[in-house]
Amino acid sequence: MIKAILFDMNGVIIDDEHIHKKAFGETVKKFGINLSHEDYIECCAGKTDRQGYIDIKNKFNIDLPIKNLLKEKAQMYLELFPKNKASYSGVIDLIKKLAKEYTIALTSSSSRAEVGLVIKEFGIIDDFAITISGDDVQNGKPNPEPYIKTAQILQVKPKECVVIEDSASGIQSAKDAGCYCIAITTTHVRNKLQDADIIVDKFEEIDENLINNIEK
Repeated sequence: MIKAILFDMNGVIIDDEHIHKKAFGETVKKFGINLSHEDYIECCAGKTDRQGYIDIKNKFNIDLPIKNLLKEKAQMYLELFPKNKASYSGVIDLIKKLAKEYTIALTSSSSRAEVGLVIKEFGIIDDFAITISGDDVQNGKPNPEPYIKTAQILQVKPKECVVIEDSASGIQSAKDAGCYCIAITTTHVRNKLQDADIIVDKFEEIDENLINNIEK
């Protein structure tokens, strides 16, 4: 029986990959790194900011002051967000609809500050039973720890959870945790999401009938 629906945030609730990409790119530019879109997808998408900088460091073989860069990026995100915020069509309505029937949680790789900002700005803070940020785990996605921890705090089994994700690393995290995973093609094409149990193109495709079929 499905008891909880776990939402990823970036690329699922909020269309802010362009903000993250800009912030990562600006903070490493002074080190001679010109971060392309492909570099961003490879190193940063679907991961914690810390892991993103570690992967950039390894890819470009350059020493980076990661602690300082994390502070710089966090501040830049908070400055860019108000003028660039946008949620994906249908997702806010879906959250509010599912919250009436299931326990809803948010499991994100973003910082605690970013999570708090997003759920407040979009008026969904009261719809989530709990929120887990990248600051709350030792190992971020694609490690299963974020979704395992979410299930533990909710006191449900991973197999009783449906995760909604948009990236390969998020799908891996959810599946390795033992959750059922629905992938949505907001940020990646279908062939990048093949490890999910179901792939949808619109949030309107996710409803109680779909979830009830999962339970069967």
